Amino acid sequence: MSQNSNFEVFEDLSDQDLNAYSANKLIAVDTELHGLKINRDNICLVQLGDDARNVTLIRPNPERPPKNLKRLLQDSSVRKLFHFALTDVAFFEVSMGIIVENFRCTKVMSKIVRTYTDSHGLKNLCEELLSIEISKQQQQTNWASPNLTQSQLEYAASDVYHLIDIYHQLESMMRYRPSLPSGKTIIEINDIAQKILPGLIQILIHGYGDRDQGWETSLFTH
Repeated sequence: MSQNSNFEVFEDLSDQDLNAYSANKLIAVDTELHGLKINRDNICLVQLGDDARNVTLIRPNPERPPKNLKRLLQDSSVRKLFHFALTDVAFFEVSMGIIVENFRCTKVMSKIVRTYTDSHGLKNLCEELLSIEISKQQQQTNWASPNLTQSQLEYAASDVYHLIDIYHQLESMMRYRPSLPSGKTIIEINDIAQKILPGLIQILIHGYGDRDQGWETSLFTH
């Protein structure tokens, strides 16, 4: 667990870090992948962060599955925040056998409440909501490399540094947004959308994604 840019990579959470993250109501989670093809590509790196910006970077070892990471992600008392949860949660299940419990997607939240824009990337949210510019220069690099650079690790960590703050900002925007003509609040709509995600993930990982390289489905179209 680190609050500075001298990052180390571990195979699993220590017992101490597991207890520390488990004591939080919210943690931020992200992954770096070989690619986006389900059942072909794998998780190369897992990033965890809390609201004090304590960050842990984990490189899973297939021969020694990260038991403490699994315990944390399957702990329903801790809410996990992802930006585009669809991909991350699907890959946790398919490539690591971890069923993530109690998660929320900030990208879904952004699309529900920030209807005045089509820009819902993490970089866009950091700039608008937090007045912070983050670099995406290392996004498309070789995360399977045995020797990840500090630039890569700093980039990976940046994806969880601000996610909890963004979540709170989006929640605040939802509270101040007027109810829809139907009488439903934006918060209620968000709750409905977030509850759909686990079922949608199951549909996609079991082969019913027929658009966008398997990440969208026409199952419910006319």
